[in-house]
Amino acid sequence: MAAPWARYEVRGTSVGSLRGSSVVSLLLLLFIVLACADFEPNAAPPLPDSVVAEPSFARDIQPVLAARCATSGCHSVVTHQAGLVLASGHAYDSTVARPSHLVPGEVLVAPGDAENSLLVRVLGDDPARRFNLPRMPLGREPLTERQIANIVTWVTQGAVRN
Repeated sequence: MAAPWARYEVRGTSVGSLRGSSVVSLLLLLFIVLACADFEPNAAPPLPDSVVAEPSFARDIQPVLAARCATSGCHSVVTHQAGLVLASGHAYDSTVARPSHLVPGEVLVAPGDAENSLLVRVLGDDPARRFNLPRMPLGREPLTERQIANIVTWVTQGAVRN
């Protein structure tokens, strides 16, 4: 049995086929609009990306860790992969002078010793230095050389909470 509207015709086309093509057209239009929509309520400020002589944790390090490592879902307050939270307000306490959950005997951030800080090592491109762990941030573009340089300098200068 045909739908009740299928027996009516509008200019030689049944209402049923009009209805189907209209739905398809509407869905296509909705898809195009949503695909092009910007769902960010406010554009985030650009991340620090210039080498500074005395990096500040609050100004130069935390914004990079939060945006590149916590918001990707890996090191957020909810997920805390490898026991590590890099979200704003948590990253310093989660990393500085803390032991690694992934590599026993290693420290995430050893103040004054960037060479032996696992956080610095996993950002680099040398798998041997990373203990064959994947380069971080996982599945995303690496941090820029300037961002990594600031983290190295911050750790070397004592990983001060400033």
